[in-house]
Amino acid sequence: MRLKLRILAIVEGHGEQTAVPVLLRRWFQHRRFRDFETPDLAIRAPGSGALKCAHDDDDELGIEYYVEMAARERPDGILIMLDADDECLERARKRSLGLGPELLQRARAIAPHIPIEVVVANREYEAWFLASLASLRRASRIPRASRLTAPLSDIETIRDCKKRLTQLLGRPYEETTDQPDFTEVFPFTPAMARRSRSYRKLLEALEALTRAARRNRRS
Repeated sequence: MRLKLRILAIVEGHGEQTAVPVLLRRWFQHRRFRDFETPDLAIRAPGSGALKCAHDDDDELGIEYYVEMAARERPDGILIMLDADDECLERARKRSLGLGPELLQRARAIAPHIPIEVVVANREYEAWFLASLASLRRASRIPRASRLTAPLSDIETIRDCKKRLTQLLGRPYEETTDQPDFTEVFPFTPAMARRSRSYRKLLEALEALTRAARRNRRS
């Protein structure tokens, strides 16, 4: 029996460790890709900045360390996801190489034989929940009466999305439980992609990653 193509995820946050595998499995199902799978838990680089900082094996820092860890499992592809926070804006002001492209260069240099994609959520993963607010309401994840004051076209300019979610929920937002639960109802629609450029980049990265994984398997 032919083995399924295996995609590993690397993340920074506790919530993303379970949420990103949920996202991957839902996307495989959406695309009817029955030949792909992913583990229940992503590889976690603990602490904000652990992937962005300089490579240091002794301190388990840098995207290189975690790509090497993932590569030892011989995956068919690696998806790396992290929050931009304000770093992408700062890089744009300085006209320097974007965070995503820089990290992708570093990751591919370590494992050039494995398809790798890097996705940077702008400004944070929770911004995608705000962009999918209507779907969260329909699925009863958020009270139907909850409304966002900022226009949907400005989702990626909102700071502290977790605080906004707490206000919408009427209770504290819990990253480790709410993130995978809300991810279960992400819509893979053109409207969602228009509301969030970084979400659109995620969908493009998933298409590229699965296409490359299949190509490698055939070669």
